[in-house]
Amino acid sequence: MALSKVLGDIVNDEETLKQLLGLEKKRRGVPQEELVFLGIANVAGYKWCAKQALFKSHENESMFFASYLFDRIVYAERLGLIDSLPREKKALLDIGDEISLEDVETLLKKKTPSPVRLDSEVIDVQGQKMMVVNPDVPFGQRVLYEALAMEQGIPIVSTDEAPPKLRGRMLETSRKERYPTIRWNFPWDTHVVVGVPDGITDRFVYEFKTARNAFLQRFQKPVALVQADLYGLFFRRGIKRVQIYVLDDQETKTWEEAVDKESTEKLLKDFARAMNGWEPPSPRPWKCKQCKFRPACKPEAHL
Repeated sequence: MALSKVLGDIVNDEETLKQLLGLEKKRRGVPQEELVFLGIANVAGYKWCAKQALFKSHENESMFFASYLFDRIVYAERLGLIDSLPREKKALLDIGDEISLEDVETLLKKKTPSPVRLDSEVIDVQGQKMMVVNPDVPFGQRVLYEALAMEQGIPIVSTDEAPPKLRGRMLETSRKERYPTIRWNFPWDTHVVVGVPDGITDRFVYEFKTARNAFLQRFQKPVALVQADLYGLFFRRGIKRVQIYVLDDQETKTWEEAVDKESTEKLLKDFARAMNGWEPPSPRPWKCKQCKFRPACKPEAHL
């Protein structure tokens, strides 16, 4: 059985993953309740709402630890550092310690951009099944999806009516520029940040996002820029290329500029302060309306 399949079974087992995360924190000498594994996208979300970014980070820690563990072991195999998994699960945590960023760059050079486009997906909205079709599919293919939806007795809805995350994923697969990329993790203070840019070239890191309209694009832009800055800082690229596709305008906005290391390092310090109990600024009230963390956050107390 392939190593990645066995490893996939391990990281997808919730109880095993919980045990390994506890062992890793013990190995690092940090309290079990301390947040160690973070996602770069969540850290960048500080620019949208600092409190939401913290809630997401706590909720997603085991997922980012799983990514960290999976990548270290799979890359170690690809680099010829291991040929099998140890019997003791605890020993899994030692694998990959010797992998350098130069090794990751070697693996990146072997990658090619993925041409895969997400054409359609069936979603469930309050018990009602609906099919979302990518607006970029050719007319003939759309007709086939319409026939399939009719056969199944479900309506087709536009991407405008799809959940934002699905809409973003769908448009991203057809509108963003194509570059190779790779996921990796980086030490930061007592933490580990995990991230995968939308693209990495020898010259720049690339980040693509979508926004429903020009108003929301104004608030997405700082998040996208700082996310690209974080990738640039950790992957050691001096330039960031950021694009935001605005649905209402059917237009892609592009920014290409130097990675802002100074403001990025300040963001990391502010995020660390917030993790240690500092009360970060409250967001604009309208951002709280659809936030799933609102019951725990209780923004009304801070407004």
